[in-house]
Amino acid sequence: MTAPPPPMPAHWHCYRWTGERRTLDDESARRPPHMVVRDISAQEWKQIAAASPAFMASDVPPLEVPHWLLRPARMIKATFEAPDKAAAWYRDQVSELSPSFAADHDKDPSRQAEWFAAADGRLRWGGDVVGGWYLRGTRFASVQVVACANRIRPTIPCPTR
Repeated sequence: MTAPPPPMPAHWHCYRWTGERRTLDDESARRPPHMVVRDISAQEWKQIAAASPAFMASDVPPLEVPHWLLRPARMIKATFEAPDKAAAWYRDQVSELSPSFAADHDKDPSRQAEWFAAADGRLRWGGDVVGGWYLRGTRFASVQVVACANRIRPTIPCPTR
C-alpha cells in the first residue's frame, strides 16, 4: 500500500537576494545554530531560530531552503496561493537579472525556457524552486520560491502567521 501524497502547500513565499559572493560564502549566518535531522515541533523550530540572532538578521539565503521560513516575514518579497502565480514571479525575477548574468549560456532564452518549465512543474507538484547565478563582477543572485507548509520541513511554522 502506498502512502497518500503530502497535501499541497497553502501558499509559496518568494525570496530574492543579490550580494557579494564573499557574503554568500560565509556560512555562519546561513545556518541556524543547531543541525536538525528529524521532524521537530513548531515551538522547537522557533526556539532554534531565536537562539541565533545572526541567522535571523541575515538576508543571505540559508543553506537549507525551508529555513527561509524561520526568518522574519519582512524578508518575504511576495506570497502567492497559486503555483502559476509563484512561477510567474520567479520568471520575472530571473528575466530581470538575466542581462547581468556572468555566463553567456545562462542568458540563452532556450536555456531559461527550460528553467521556467521545470520551475512551473515543481511548483505544481508542491515543491520549492531555487535559482542562483554569478553576476558580472563579484556578485551573486539567488531567487527562491519556498512552499509553506514545506514538504521537506513540514513543522516549520509559517512566518506570516
